[in-house]
Amino acid sequence: MKQYDHFGEYMFDLLFAPLKKGKRAVNQFFIFFKVIGRVFDGLKEDALRVRDETNIATASPTMLPVHGQDRNMPRLAGESVEGYRTRLAMKGIIAEKGGLKDGILYALAALGYEQSTIEPFAFQDPERWAEFIVFLKGSQQSGVNDLNVIDAEVCKVKEGSSKPAYGSEAGAVIEIGSELITGYSHYPRCNEIVCGVWPHIASIGHLLKSEVTAQGGDDAGEVEFPKVGTIAAS
Repeated sequence: MKQYDHFGEYMFDLLFAPLKKGKRAVNQFFIFFKVIGRVFDGLKEDALRVRDETNIATASPTMLPVHGQDRNMPRLAGESVEGYRTRLAMKGIIAEKGGLKDGILYALAALGYEQSTIEPFAFQDPERWAEFIVFLKGSQQSGVNDLNVIDAEVCKVKEGSSKPAYGSEAGAVIEIGSELITGYSHYPRCNEIVCGVWPHIASIGHLLKSEVTAQGGDDAGEVEFPKVGTIAAS
């Protein structure tokens, strides 16, 4: 199927062959459709723009606050444009899970804390059975770092009789590496001079880096002893 870049070209191509004879520069039908086509081209661009602006995923940053007004979700302090877009898109699922643990986790994910966990406060203090602890964590740094703002969003979806508390997960990673090296040692034979053999130093170097590693393992093997009459030099 033939593709057209402008509406005027499409309209001119629909004419009968006798009406399209001659050079386009002097053809009155071509000139007419070229002028009228600009109007339709503008209408097409406006229609596509309206389609994009009515969709949260493709709306421009200036249009997002309008979507927020429809959902009663203003942009939060420190929230990025894409973060605000994500939170607006998750409005439906957050409202659907309201009052549940999943609803709180979805609300936190919309704020950039998608790896957060929730733990009952009763694990720490049995008397505080109606409270829960939210451990905030995200794969990247979130712009929404005001605890009052986060608490307000959590309170919108939490169970009415519960009370939130907050914590931050912190820790360090300990990496233990192991290495197994096997090889042969070369010892000089009798009357053979080899440079660089202890106690004669052949080269001098400087220690630039040292590592302390923990290594363990099980190895089996055979110990070879010299036979009677064999001369072993070392």
